[in-house]
Amino acid sequence: MAIKERSLDTRRFWLGAILAICGVAMLFVAMFIEPRGEVSGSVLGAAGEVFVLAGCLLGADSYVNYKLKKFLNESNETK
Repeated sequence: MAIKERSLDTRRFWLGAILAICGVAMLFVAMFIEPRGEVSGSVLGAAGEVFVLAGCLLGADSYVNYKLKKFLNESNETK
């Protein structure tokens, strides 16, 4: 089971990294689309959503799962 969890964490990391790169690429490309040099609110909103999703995939879910498992293990040991 530990191997499956590591594999899942690895996939989450790479998915988060790819999404972050896509968000940066979207902002970069938006600088060359008319009107030049102006990033519209929709691009900023979309990039923000991509960054939040990437951040969640990279750490928040793994951190909460780790803390929950640690808490459950400690509570089972005290019984």
